[in-house]
Amino acid sequence: MKVKWSRGAVFAVFAVALTGALAVACGGGANASNESASKDQKPAAPAAAQVSANLFLTVDTVRGSTGLSNEEKATKSCVQSNKFPVGGQVVWRIKVVDPRTGKEMSDQDLTSVVVKLSDGQSFAAKYGGHPSSAPVDYFWASSWKVPTDYPTGSVDYTVVATDKEGRTGEWHQLKVASAMLQIVATDPLALSSSGGDQMAVAR
Repeated sequence: MKVKWSRGAVFAVFAVALTGALAVACGGGANASNESASKDQKPAAPAAAQVSANLFLTVDTVRGSTGLSNEEKATKSCVQSNKFPVGGQVVWRIKVVDPRTGKEMSDQDLTSVVVKLSDGQSFAAKYGGHPSSAPVDYFWASSWKVPTDYPTGSVDYTVVATDKEGRTGEWHQLKVASAMLQIVATDPLALSSSGGDQMAVAR
């Protein structure tokens, strides 16, 4: 049995097919829905930067006033140096910074700051204002009076800070012998015997 198509029926089928093709061509269908959904999605936020858990320390050494006359204190005490004579006093000045806040840490934040020598000795540091009579800065400090019979040469040391959360930080010297703490036989800051009270160049 043959089906006869009228002109109207043929035209209707053609119109439906054309409408579907135009819908696809104009971005309709599933692809259009996916594209629309992807446009509505917000980009993922960047991951937070990792912050080190280790405390950050800065350390230097200066000459202490122990064993110095009043005249010598004016020219030697608190003078930055890495060379100290036997019988002299080494003073460590230490600042500890919290990497999370960038702020310096006091005795309200830290449980201990300790200087550890390679010979097994250790010295606890205390926090306070300096100079004590009229503070202009606050930091941790510790000292060591070098025995008169202490061997001369380089002395290695480490400074370790621990906070109330259990976080720690360590400071190590440069391993260049001339840059390390050195104990010497004669005073590198001895006053010159000529030309008035001028300091001799440290040897």
